[in-house]
Amino acid sequence: MPEAEKNPNRLSFFIVALILALFLILLFVFQRYVFVPKIIIILLIVLGAALMRRLPLLIKDWFVFISFVYLFDSLRGSIYILTCKLGLPVHATYVIGIEKALFGQVPSNVLQARLLDPAKGPEFTWLEKALTAFHGSHFLAFLLIGFIIWLYKSGSFRLFRTSYYLLIFLGVLGYFLVPTVPPWMAANDFGLLPPLIRFNGIIFNFAIPDLSTGFDTNPIAAMPSLHAAFPLLSSLLLWHLYRWKALLFYLYTLIILFAITYTGDHYITDILAGLLLAVACYFLAVRLMKSRPSAGSETTTGAKGSKFDPRGLAKPLLKGLAVLLMGVCIGAVNKVQFTLSASSYGLNAPRYADFFKHEETYRTNYKVQDYLGKHFLLKREYAKALPYFERCLSLAADASEKSQAQFNLSYCRGLLDRKN
Repeated sequence: MPEAEKNPNRLSFFIVALILALFLILLFVFQRYVFVPKIIIILLIVLGAALMRRLPLLIKDWFVFISFVYLFDSLRGSIYILTCKLGLPVHATYVIGIEKALFGQVPSNVLQARLLDPAKGPEFTWLEKALTAFHGSHFLAFLLIGFIIWLYKSGSFRLFRTSYYLLIFLGVLGYFLVPTVPPWMAANDFGLLPPLIRFNGIIFNFAIPDLSTGFDTNPIAAMPSLHAAFPLLSSLLLWHLYRWKALLFYLYTLIILFAITYTGDHYITDILAGLLLAVACYFLAVRLMKSRPSAGSETTTGAKGSKFDPRGLAKPLLKGLAVLLMGVCIGAVNKVQFTLSASSYGLNAPRYADFFKHEETYRTNYKVQDYLGKHFLLKREYAKALPYFERCLSLAADASEKSQAQFNLSYCRGLLDRKN
């Protein structure tokens, strides 16, 4: 009898892995690049647990954690909305200064200048397509790693959960305290850098909807880079458990780091901050586990199997439902807010502090002048907005910019006349 058939855990795991592999192969063959929400991976984990007849254990060990991950998705959008509504300063230039001090240029621009041929337009090579697939997997891979740890190293699943609780909480706090513009936005929206092609956003040609579709977004959540932190933390946990067998996942992490630099999603500074955060969360979680040892393994999912008391489900079910309900409610509010402010200059656009502090530096930058004019226009300070739109008209580099500047100028003058 094959070894896999002797071990139902292994057989079931291979079934789930095969389903995922076939899904990815079909996407590649038919050139349909999909942004897969976490709900798909969660369903695969539930399927695997059901095949192993461990669904009650899955609820006990995973439900609160999965609900917390969902809450994190909702909070990303909430932080963006709060940052805009409260008028908190959003930073765009400090990180560019650090990059140029360290490297002379911004690495995203260097990579695209050497590897990406703008003459080809949307005809990207296998490299861009492969990196897009890796890029889309980074927030899903950690769930699969957690599933593997839960199956085969059940005593360490608590360490996995604790380290990711810390990482998610501190990452969200960083988004709130230091909202930072990513390279692609600095380049394309404000002309602070040479143009960047965010090819992963172009290559992704459809999305599988889930409950969070439409409000899991925060374009100014660059610092720290959780794109970098999530895979590194998984790598550290795998090294803790498997040592040299974990090296393959370190290679995966390096590919992710390269991808998020090449796409212009993150500066190296963001990435370094994310890596340091992952290391700190790992060692803090290890320390917490040592200082608070449990009487026994918290989970009973070992391969040998243990008696399970279904009465222990009530507490995690109630906690998980409370956290999940919070995430759903926050997400629903976010969706309404994003619908009301559909454009990038919605009713409560971000306040990019650098442009107000150093206005003279950007007097010849059409995009920044356009932003400043719209900022005061939306605040109904039409007299302040007018000079910026007049400057835009003189700075316009093509017919499109000139037409837009003329429209904004006329619209602002009309509102000012009506007010007076």
